[in-house]
Amino acid sequence: MGLSTTHKELDGFTLTELMITIVIVGILSAVALPNYFNQVQRAKQSEAVATLAQIQNTLAAYIDEFNLVPTGWKDLNEIAAIMTTEGPANLTTFNQIILPGGNYALSRTDNGKNENYFEFTASSTNTNSETAKFNVMACIDLEGGASDIKRGVIDSKKKGAVSNADLVCR
Repeated sequence: MGLSTTHKELDGFTLTELMITIVIVGILSAVALPNYFNQVQRAKQSEAVATLAQIQNTLAAYIDEFNLVPTGWKDLNEIAAIMTTEGPANLTTFNQIILPGGNYALSRTDNGKNENYFEFTASSTNTNSETAKFNVMACIDLEGGASDIKRGVIDSKKKGAVSNADLVCR
């Protein structure tokens, strides 16, 4: 009776196969993750756009209702609640407020010494320079009736934050 010298193969992956798989997953992650984070930031930016559109409508309704120019967030709350992270904005001025979710800070940025012109900027509260490009600006001219909303973008044609020069209200 002789000893059997059969060789039994073990099931599994070789080190080379495992390393190739890790490299492929790493490459796919390097391509997909930046796009994912841009989409997340765009979703947050859309919330700010919706709030600015509400503010534009609320400003026009306030003028129609009271025949006065509002002087602060508290005035606008008489028409529709402008929400912050702490509840309705109740400042008697248009100083900076933080929008719900804490992703954007909103303030009145310019009126060009014209009380019937309102310009607002929503800036990301994240201090990362990439998220700063996702700002949103809006304007409304209550005398002329013009309004505009622009968002900062990152795509192949335009890169960067929006500025008041991009707005068309005057």
